[in-house]
Amino acid sequence: MKRLNQRELLIEVARLYYYQHLTQEQVGEALGISRQKVSRLLNRAYEEGIVQIKIAESFSPLSKMEEELCQKFGLKEVKIARLFAQEEYLATKRIAQEAAYFLVNKLEPYTTLGVAYGKTLYEMTNFLTRRLIPGLRVIQIMGGYGKLKGEVMSIELAQRIADAFEGDVVFLLAPAFCRDAKTKKAIEGEERIRRVLELAKRVDIALVGIGGIDPTSTLMDTGDIQEEEKEELLHHGVVGNICGNFYNHLGEPVPSRADERRIGITIADLKKIPQVVGVAGGEKKFPAILGALRGKLITTLITDELTAEKLLKEE
Repeated sequence: MKRLNQRELLIEVARLYYYQHLTQEQVGEALGISRQKVSRLLNRAYEEGIVQIKIAESFSPLSKMEEELCQKFGLKEVKIARLFAQEEYLATKRIAQEAAYFLVNKLEPYTTLGVAYGKTLYEMTNFLTRRLIPGLRVIQIMGGYGKLKGEVMSIELAQRIADAFEGDVVFLLAPAFCRDAKTKKAIEGEERIRRVLELAKRVDIALVGIGGIDPTSTLMDTGDIQEEEKEELLHHGVVGNICGNFYNHLGEPVPSRADERRIGITIADLKKIPQVVGVAGGEKKFPAILGALRGKLITTLITDELTAEKLLKEE
């Protein structure tokens, strides 16, 4: 009797399971293999495109909202995560999952991807599905935030994205905010740092978090921003930051003394990048998200449906 080659076996397992509706145990019994092997073969059949899943669904109301947000704010793309619970941490996970799906389908061979730090971006890495993207290069576009945990996670975020797609990673081994302007000048004077910052300015896609300025926001929680700097920022009407660059409710950059210590790309640099993907949602982040959209600091938004609804109501 002729033995099935590997591809024929994958097709037959899929046919018995999906067309004839046999259980995995029944498929294994019919083919003389274990149920565990049937499960592995079904996964492989999906990965190799033998099994393709199509979900029959009516037109999603989110699609209309995505189009409306694109038109209202002049965005290239909008992706909205549907919420099935009100808890903030669950909303973050849904946005992160939507961002992961977007990234997996957006990246092409030889793309250079710039990555900043953010809690939602870090959460996103838990939902990335592994896929080979030849020539992918992931570049850290801002230094690491304060506190050991922040510095480690900044580096690990870029590494985890690169690992998921079997790409290379270029680290910016510097703090996001130095102790003072003199230290910043010395660090930026190092050839390796200078080269990484130049690469960061020329990425094809930048993936960034949108931060607020409340005490619980990632940047404010690190202790990198000094008390007098916080007072200065609040006095000048700052509502948010991207890569440590502060801006007001119109998305206009707000210079501060913190800029004299910051290592990373600027808002002017961001505006030259072809696609800047902002990933954020939730009530606390709303002023920062709205400001970023008004100032056209991002070209793509990934958020949750409650935030999207509120954005559409803004004048």
